[in-house]
Amino acid sequence: MFDLTAHSPRELLALYSQILTELIRRRIIWSRNAPAGDYAELLVAEAFDGGIARASEKSWDVRVHDRLLQVKCRVTDASAKKSQTYSPFRSFEFDACVFVLLDSVTYEVVSAIEVDRQVVEESSSLSAWVAGRRVTVKQVLSLQEKIDVTERLRKAQADIDDRGRRAIRDGESTA
Repeated sequence: MFDLTAHSPRELLALYSQILTELIRRRIIWSRNAPAGDYAELLVAEAFDGGIARASEKSWDVRVHDRLLQVKCRVTDASAKKSQTYSPFRSFEFDACVFVLLDSVTYEVVSAIEVDRQVVEESSSLSAWVAGRRVTVKQVLSLQEKIDVTERLRKAQADIDDRGRRAIRDGESTA
């Protein structure tokens, strides 16, 4: 049996990615996005020194002092040719959105872009099919009115991994 307790959070996510790849190859599942949203929220909360919203909160994911941040995440595969769309917005009761791209193999932060709520709302398009407004990865990356917070999230990711490794070394629970 494989000892999962001896690995950092990112190492566990990379293993999870390998499992997903095999399940996709076997046509058991079709998507790679399952844990990505929660992980992205953790990274944003760590990067901005904020608090994660309760699960029942629908409009925002992370509170940073008096600012409310929505977090949208995609797991991206460099070889994928189709356009990738973030999950829909059904409310705009937040101050800014942090759009996070994670590598599909390593779960490393590829990019993290902060965009003001008004710009997100103006850039999104209505989709009756999902009963919300949608924006694509390509749209977000091409916006002029954005703040690149990639390095902040990469630092947060490294800090989380380091804490996990220290806890393993010190025999602490990583839960």
